[in-house]
Amino acid sequence: MKYAKTVFKWLMYAAVVASIVFFVRAFMIHMEKLPPIPLNLTTVAIGLLSMVSVVVTHFFGTHVWRLLMSDQGHRVPTRLAVQVFFISQLGKYLPGNVGQFIGRGVLAKSTGIPVGVAVGTAVFEGIWNLAISCSLALLGTVVLLDLHTAGGAAPAFASKLVWILPLALVAPWLGIKVLNTVLPGLSKKIGGGQLLRPPQLRTALFVSLLILINFMQQGYVVKLQSEYLFASPDIDWFSIALLYSSAWVVGYVVPGSPGGLGVREAMMVVLFTPLTGAAVAAGLAVSMRLTTLLGDALTVLLGVLGRRMQQHKTPAATP
Repeated sequence: MKYAKTVFKWLMYAAVVASIVFFVRAFMIHMEKLPPIPLNLTTVAIGLLSMVSVVVTHFFGTHVWRLLMSDQGHRVPTRLAVQVFFISQLGKYLPGNVGQFIGRGVLAKSTGIPVGVAVGTAVFEGIWNLAISCSLALLGTVVLLDLHTAGGAAPAFASKLVWILPLALVAPWLGIKVLNTVLPGLSKKIGGGQLLRPPQLRTALFVSLLILINFMQQGYVVKLQSEYLFASPDIDWFSIALLYSSAWVVGYVVPGSPGGLGVREAMMVVLFTPLTGAAVAAGLAVSMRLTTLLGDALTVLLGVLGRRMQQHKTPAATP
């Protein structure tokens, strides 16, 4: 078993290296075909909006975490949850894609939030994100099939899939029910010896909606960057959001890739090329990685500033 884990780990590392090499090679080949990005008010606004969208994504993620904790009877003030969630994003750039969850537990302990509740709900949040993104990725395969069938034209067919999105909202909640019934051993392993307890349906739907909004929001950022930074023709928002979700989930599940670095970019080149062309796909992979890095840096900075302000206020309020 130990040998199998070692082999698997090295295979994942090899996959990360191969992804980085593939992406760098694709970018070097197509970079000359990219139009120069004009420096004007519009492009600067798009850049700032892209960064802010990452912070908004984390803000919604904070509320997902708060809702899951509240469902377990632990109400945490928004200000406190934001500080912990924002600062913990620094951990996502550690190999293994679990650093943000560990960091959240450490920070939560220092603020009085029970570690078990903080980490347990954080894992639940990760499972929820994975379930929603996988649902969107499945829809993304339909988009790819339509793109190849249409010979690269923008797939109007994708907009007809919107009605399926409500199924994605309940997929994680139903998935936990199925897991508890079909694979109780795995459920207990994830749940620390007990079956996973699904949240109330109302909480589950609200959590799913916030996560879905996050993916759709990031898809719209990709659309804006494609059209305003790289002069791409108008692309279908829903299609690009589904394809970005597919790239995100691959980068998320491959261990050894901090923050999906390299893997997500390679998948964006592969998935976006039929819709945007190879040059724009490579450019978007770079611009979205810069967006994520700068947005995460701004998120952590806001979390640190909020924590320091809170620490300065606390002694003053103590007689």
